[in-house]
Amino acid sequence: MRRHPLLLLLLLAACARPAGPPPQLGLVEPLGGGVAPGKDVLARGYAFDEAGVRSVRVQGQEVLPEEEVGKKLVEFRFRLKAPTSGRVEVVLEAEDTGGQVRTLRLPLVLDAQPPRIVVEGREAKDGLLRVYGRVEDNVGVERVVLQQGGRFSALALPKGTSVPFALEVSKGAVLIAIDAAGNRASRPLP
Repeated sequence: MRRHPLLLLLLLAACARPAGPPPQLGLVEPLGGGVAPGKDVLARGYAFDEAGVRSVRVQGQEVLPEEEVGKKLVEFRFRLKAPTSGRVEVVLEAEDTGGQVRTLRLPLVLDAQPPRIVVEGREAKDGLLRVYGRVEDNVGVERVVLQQGGRFSALALPKGTSVPFALEVSKGAVLIAIDAAGNRASRPLP
């Protein structure tokens, strides 16, 4: 008879464990939160919880594939139709197997303007042209590519709203800039 109260005490102690934190939740794409208006955007994200992730919802709709339910680290994808003007707020929710929910509200900026390529200086030397300048964008410059002949070379430049560049190019080269929303601009380099 003494064993039963002891067993009950052990069971109650096991139930009294504190729950861990709600799931971690993040969005990987679109980069920089920039979205071109009127386009479908493929968004990707992740959720992590030590106990396992039961559900991921975007704007109230389930996006977690059935085969991912219960895993500690899950990846999810969804399509978002961006309106033609204004700001969009995406509401993400992740629920763990214990019923805890984390909500994340992400604003997306509608960016209809392509980046601007500003050439600040140029000088000719030994048959090459040295060009200096910057690429600007209201949301963020994602990538800058140099086209010479039929070759495209991605430049190792930092990301940001104003990205400086200094290049040595041959005649006929074109600089191409792409912002975080996927808008493009190109400029022949004289």
